[in-house]
Amino acid sequence: MGLKTPASASPAAGWIPVDAAAWAAQLAAFRALPAKPRPAGANHNPEFNATCTYSHSAPDDPIVFPGLPGASHLHSFVGNDSTNASTTPADLTRLTASSCKPLEDHSAYWVPTLLENGRPVEPQQFVVYYGSLLKDPSQTVPMPQGLRMIAGDAKKQVATPKGAVNQFYCAGGPQDGRTRSADGNWPVCEGGTLHFTLRFPDCWDGRHLDSPNHRDHVSFGQGGACPATHPVPIPALTFSIAYPAGGTDAGFALSSGLASSMHGDAFFAWDGEAMAARVKNCVVQVAQCNTAGQF
Repeated sequence: MGLKTPASASPAAGWIPVDAAAWAAQLAAFRALPAKPRPAGANHNPEFNATCTYSHSAPDDPIVFPGLPGASHLHSFVGNDSTNASTTPADLTRLTASSCKPLEDHSAYWVPTLLENGRPVEPQQFVVYYGSLLKDPSQTVPMPQGLRMIAGDAKKQVATPKGAVNQFYCAGGPQDGRTRSADGNWPVCEGGTLHFTLRFPDCWDGRHLDSPNHRDHVSFGQGGACPATHPVPIPALTFSIAYPAGGTDAGFALSSGLASSMHGDAFFAWDGEAMAARVKNCVVQVAQCNTAGQF
């Protein structure tokens, strides 16, 4: 039998407290789980991943607009196929069909839809990396089941010229593209495709699954460690998104607006033992693991 996946609070406006008993049980099970010995030749990179493809689109956001279908701009969802505006942690645990591997990852991930001439361009590949950027990865623990996180800012509407921080880039040929779109905000790739990398906070307050602005319960590490306000180190999540498009002079748009409004959401629900084993074997032991959680 696998470790029991703890239940957690349902989505609601404001602070959502973690179920303290469920979190204590999840943490105890993680502590008790023996580590799989790391092979001598394993890469010293504290990381595992979920490899995903596009699932579906909807103008929904169960983190920002829970229970309000159609209240959001259009999102492209990967992971749990059941995700909609009313999704709860219990739904993610119960309805496990997913566009991600491993199948033990029942989480939902989403980003604003990329548009080219008004037509959606859905991700060709969407890799969710779980790792550590802290000085001491050995203190990392799994995310609590039902944790929500957001990275990026949907309201940010500023230019992203060549060299801008956190911009879309080209994989293959010059990163900034052979040229830029007419508005200067998008690379026009030369023999490559459009990509985006989005990093999430890696420190948790240990008390809440969500907060009123969906940010205050988590924080980025500072100086290689978690701040006192958010003392619990959790895996550093990174979205690596590849789109099947190279771009044109007309450029693109996002359903949320300009390229600068790129953002992502993550709603976590893993099989408890599968997540625990990956954190312990791969992140804590500083060993690079594949999608199957193997060295």
